[in-house]
Amino acid sequence: MSDKSDLFHCDEKLLTYDAAVVLEKIVDGLRQRKLVANGENGPVCIDLPLLANLEIEFKEKIKPGKSKRKLSIELAWKEEEEKPSLD
Repeated sequence: MSDKSDLFHCDEKLLTYDAAVVLEKIVDGLRQRKLVANGENGPVCIDLPLLANLEIEFKEKIKPGKSKRKLSIELAWKEEEEKPSLD
């Protein structure tokens, strides 16, 4: 049986500029292959693999008088996929 847990979760309303600052910190961590965040249970540090799957999705929902747009960015990997063959 597998264990699943949330290591970190962020769900808050920010100025677009402040959201960009948060994303820049994530980008810096990706470049170093290490993500660091302060969660509810203290600091979280995740080492990243050489290869990962990137999914970017932009959605739009339009109704009369209002619209909603959503950008989703997902980076996923499996531990067994960390070692690429260098043939």
